[in-house]
Amino acid sequence: MATITLLPKMNVYIAEWYPDANFGDHDSLYVSRYLQEGDRYRSVLFFDLKSVPAASTIVKAELLLYLYHNEVENCIEVTAHRLLNNWCQCEVTWNNCPAFDNHVDGQMIIQEQTSLCKVKMDITCLANGWYDGSIPNNGLILIGNEAVNSLDAFRSKNWPNSSTWPQLRIEYINGVMDIYECEELKVPRFGCPVIESRAIPLGPRKMITFLVQNDSSEAVETKLQLGNCCDPDVVFFDDGPWIKLCHKNSTEEAAALTSQGAAEFARVLVKGQGGETVKIFPRTKE
Repeated sequence: MATITLLPKMNVYIAEWYPDANFGDHDSLYVSRYLQEGDRYRSVLFFDLKSVPAASTIVKAELLLYLYHNEVENCIEVTAHRLLNNWCQCEVTWNNCPAFDNHVDGQMIIQEQTSLCKVKMDITCLANGWYDGSIPNNGLILIGNEAVNSLDAFRSKNWPNSSTWPQLRIEYINGVMDIYECEELKVPRFGCPVIESRAIPLGPRKMITFLVQNDSSEAVETKLQLGNCCDPDVVFFDDGPWIKLCHKNSTEEAAALTSQGAAEFARVLVKGQGGETVKIFPRTKE
């Protein structure tokens, strides 16, 4: 897995008390309310994801901000929302700031005792949408608790010390990864105590990994199989030995079964005494 850290192309705060003023050259990013009603602050940022290599899969994306001023009493939630139109750092104001989607794309809690340091917010889904084009990348807006006085301040890219600048840290893998929904299997209590997972289709250049987790109090065994059809009545061929999974909450309760063999479909078998539950998390990568 590789990591890339991006700096904002644009970052600026907007102030309701100064609705037509632009603060594009300021060294701070403010959120929440300051002294009274009508005195709200928000911050907008834009990151260009063109540096993330093509045909990659973003596994995690975190927005990192350096908190240097905190007037929160108890705690507040700071949320990120995608902006619906483009904007310019040297022109944006409270009055002309683009509209934003009410859907929350990321959130973090700032408490009264939160130390002055880097804080982070997970925006993986939003970054994936920007990267694959399903969400237009107009940047995001940060909004705090605007019902009470709770001003927070982060450093902007205009601050001299670059170690405190906002960052978007992205973890990615080369190639396109498909993540399938978790499948829960229960070993039959009667007859043959073996059960197979659903067959996952493969392509000519796809690798597959099944993350298999024992969710029961008894040990089970699992193995990987390959086949040329998703029909369970058609012969599947073993691709490795049986792997023992210890009981839930042990250090060996899970295993990753990976195949690089050529086949049209792949699945896993699970064997137990009967009644055990196992969770399967399939992943394919091209």
